[in-house]
Amino acid sequence: MNGAGTYLATRDLAKRFGGIVATEQVSLDIAEGELRCIIGPNGAGKSTLFALLCGIHRPDSGRIFIKEQDVTSLPSFRRVRLGVGLTFQTNRAFHDLNVRQNLEVPMGATGSATHSRSARSEDRYRYALSVFGLDGLRETPARELPHHQLQWLEIAMVLSGGPDILLLDEPTAGMSPEETTQTARVLQHLNDDGLTIVVVEHDIAFVRQVAQRVTVLHQGSVFAEGSIDEITAHDDVRRIYLGQA
Repeated sequence: MNGAGTYLATRDLAKRFGGIVATEQVSLDIAEGELRCIIGPNGAGKSTLFALLCGIHRPDSGRIFIKEQDVTSLPSFRRVRLGVGLTFQTNRAFHDLNVRQNLEVPMGATGSATHSRSARSEDRYRYALSVFGLDGLRETPARELPHHQLQWLEIAMVLSGGPDILLLDEPTAGMSPEETTQTARVLQHLNDDGLTIVVVEHDIAFVRQVAQRVTVLHQGSVFAEGSIDEITAHDDVRRIYLGQA
């Protein structure tokens, strides 16, 4: 962990859809410079929590804070302007644009004539482009990229906007073990450089590679928190999540 203080926090966050409780009294404290993984079995509330953090859903009750600012009622684009970078399960790269044009979209969203990344953000962005192998593909239409490079393009697009925190929803879904390891390498480097990262994920092998601290959701609530070793050794977590007694 490279920073100090709390960057992202929730307090008693609750969301229901009809009679279904999606999240219930979820309270998180994610430190500046931390790499936190949020895991849980299907139906645990991970996707709903992610949507709440992004501003896609509004909670029925509870609060969300970014750097102590209450952002509960702010829409996604306002949170992005506060330094939040978002990627989703469904890839959102523009398939009719080439790689270079996709990378320019986030900068245009904040005003391409005036937008500039800090030197640190620029270094993070350039590093990701290089390791993901996107530097040499700038004129390649996004629709011609294989799945894993589309995923990497979306991460690079977010980094092009110079975020202070990344919220990633299953960034390695559909990737091979080698591609997953490459993704982990980039995220670890970004985090070592001070970028705060929150990953919603189900791949325990990936979580083992990157997580400093893990939050386990079960039936919409925080079930356990700790290091990856503590979580995987937790009998009840193994029972509900890993399918082991």
